[in-house]
Amino acid sequence: MGSRNQTSTSTERAIAEEAARGGFSSVGNIAVRVAGIAPTRVDMRFAGTPQQQLGISLGTILAYMSTHLTAQAIADKWAAAAPMARGLSQVLPVQRHGAMASGPWLLSAMVRFAGMPTVNADVLTAQPGRELPTMLRIQVGPVTWELADAAAYSSMLSAWRIAADLLAAPCGESPPV
Repeated sequence: MGSRNQTSTSTERAIAEEAARGGFSSVGNIAVRVAGIAPTRVDMRFAGTPQQQLGISLGTILAYMSTHLTAQAIADKWAAAAPMARGLSQVLPVQRHGAMASGPWLLSAMVRFAGMPTVNADVLTAQPGRELPTMLRIQVGPVTWELADAAAYSSMLSAWRIAADLLAAPCGESPPV
């Protein structure tokens, strides 16, 4: 609970400092479309210390968090979307990946999650006349993942579970299997 208040206070301090300089900027929302097995990676630094930090790469998003509470809340709510993921195709055919591209650019982002971010899930059904497939949309704080197939959902759920397990393990012990 104390670290949540510290994070909120440091965020408020950063906003106040920007406002004092006469400006402010904030990223309100990021949307990421994913098909197939998403490239994921989980790294832990300073495990078991007050400075511990977990980095999780999910496609083009790099997210940081430091508490088990944060990672577990996200992993649990991501897992709760499983019934909605059953309506997705197993793997989106490669020739359909082009329909999901938003432009001729590559975009990535880094996000720091703290406390208990809001996690919402819903299904975007395919619309007649549009090439986009039915997708599962999962929004975690400011990041929205639009998952086009079950392979994308499963690979990202696995990464969130690994993150929660790593942050749950006491210093010097292996995470539960």
